[in-house]
Amino acid sequence: MNECGHCSVKVGEESAILTNGKVWHVNHLLCDLCNCRINDGERCVPQNGVILCSECHIKTTRPICKGCGEFIKTNLCEALNSTWHPTCFQCSVCQKPLEVDFHQLPNRMCVHSDCFWDLQLRMIVCKDLPK
Repeated sequence: MNECGHCSVKVGEESAILTNGKVWHVNHLLCDLCNCRINDGERCVPQNGVILCSECHIKTTRPICKGCGEFIKTNLCEALNSTWHPTCFQCSVCQKPLEVDFHQLPNRMCVHSDCFWDLQLRMIVCKDLPK
């Protein structure tokens, strides 16, 4: 019963880690995907009998941001059939994060309402200038 989940050698008096219903020698608890060592006190995530380090857990369960291409670890924003970091979903004019109220221009760029109306006003003014 006290056999290491990696090497099947009995775990005696030495330090051990208990996870996923098994005992592991301290140096033998490894991520099943990247094979990195998971240290005592580090977060490991057992999923369907597979042990993952926290990075592999994020890579296999979290979405990728449409704006920067990185994995989204915490808060996310869903817009335009994509998933974004809230800071990556930003106005194409002022580069501040967009919230619920935004406009999408014909070129598919997204802008705040204030920036949208400012652009509309500039287009009207420019259209009426003599050539």
